[in-house]
Amino acid sequence: MSSNNGILVFLDRDLKAPQPALEKALRLARAAGQPLTVAVNSDSPAMRRAVGFDDARRESAERQIAKAWEKRIDELAGGTAVTKRVAPHRDAETALRDTVVECAPSLVVVHTSEEGTLKRHLFTPRDWLLIRHAPCPVLCVHSQPWGTPPRFTAAVEPEEKPGGLDAAVIHTARYWSEQLHGELEAVHVLEHPDETLLLVAGEALPEYAASANSIREYHEKALAEFAKRENLPEEKTTLLEGPVTRTLTAYCEEEGADLLVVGTVRRNTVERLLLGATAESLLTRTGNDVLVVKPEDFQSDWK
Repeated sequence: MSSNNGILVFLDRDLKAPQPALEKALRLARAAGQPLTVAVNSDSPAMRRAVGFDDARRESAERQIAKAWEKRIDELAGGTAVTKRVAPHRDAETALRDTVVECAPSLVVVHTSEEGTLKRHLFTPRDWLLIRHAPCPVLCVHSQPWGTPPRFTAAVEPEEKPGGLDAAVIHTARYWSEQLHGELEAVHVLEHPDETLLLVAGEALPEYAASANSIREYHEKALAEFAKRENLPEEKTTLLEGPVTRTLTAYCEEEGADLLVVGTVRRNTVERLLLGATAESLLTRTGNDVLVVKPEDFQSDWK
């Protein structure tokens, strides 16, 4: 899980605003002994409008803004040495991609957007872009601080084959939990199929689909086997039932989870519209931070 390239954090573009992503990235970097790169897009549309077409004034203003950002980063870093990447980019999405590709981090940290669902679908925010395209895990944080010790809740699908995405999720959650001396648990959400679908596709379903009880028993057994395989105490596992996003959100709120760790796979646009994307949906509903883990064979189109 460690990497010479370390952690990459993207700052919000308001110079005076709090930077929860940097605060948490610093905590992770210090705990794991990993280097930290701090990136900020220092482009200012207001400044460009003010100077008009005067290139000399624009370049001078950009240098002053960059110096202000570097000073701000040093203040927030509190003496921790960080690598700073401060530059103006009008094309924010391209700058995001290029920064990730050039830094090749082991983890990206970003402050998740609080924009509404409709606006997110019209204008894809940074956290969604990173979840969909970055080849490494992405930690999307909110403003609230982590507890002491922080509580990690890993959402798994234990019926998957050993060594798959579930293993990556629990291993990532365990690594960061250990670095922060946190608490780790695994949960699995059983979302019951629609009864009509069971009637239509009954012959194609496994025997355990004959009743809700047998379905539950199957998933309880799968979760227990997963816990044994991953050396996780059985009392640190929980089987939940209900719609995935709503159930996970409610559980994390009730149990006080600080970080929800989930897996994601690359989907094309049609699949995302038809099937939805759990990780992205969670960002708009949950109040805790979400760490999104990619499978080992994740194919990023950011090159």
